[in-house]
Amino acid sequence: MIPRLVADIQKAIDNSCYFSALALALALPDICGKAAYPNESRGSKRYIDWYEEVVGITEKPPDEDDEMPYLSGSVVYQLRCAFLHQGTPNPNIAKNKIREECCRTDEFSLILSKDNFSDCSSVSKNSFQDEQIGDAIRTYEVDVRRLCFILSACANGYYKENKEKFNFFNCTIVEPDEQS
Repeated sequence: MIPRLVADIQKAIDNSCYFSALALALALPDICGKAAYPNESRGSKRYIDWYEEVVGITEKPPDEDDEMPYLSGSVVYQLRCAFLHQGTPNPNIAKNKIREECCRTDEFSLILSKDNFSDCSSVSKNSFQDEQIGDAIRTYEVDVRRLCFILSACANGYYKENKEKFNFFNCTIVEPDEQS
């Protein structure tokens, strides 16, 4: 099932159906989390733990003292919840549920571009003669194609290495070409 979902995500991206691709890509950690942690009853914990172990290790800045926002498991989970349940692609709606203080942003943007393939985060402070005025403004711009790519690639790789864990798929999918 995972390879089929990944193929559908790619088809959506190829046809500039970015929100369709994003919705399906945000479901992949749910599915893989179910395979990885079948006895965990809390979907949020499965989602975030799987993401952190498989995807997040490449998203987190290598410097532990780095305060730049990044795509942590709790950010992506809140994006999933906001987008799939409330129709808004803004994880800041539940900013207090994002575990990492540095990942709680003031401005969150999705980039829908055929030309871009990168994310951008920033922390800007207003200062006047070495005196800080106000709090820092934390921003994060997420490229939808990049997010779909990393979620798809990681889910596909995890599936290939752990097919036996996906035994909860008790469904037959019949393609129109296969019906006779």
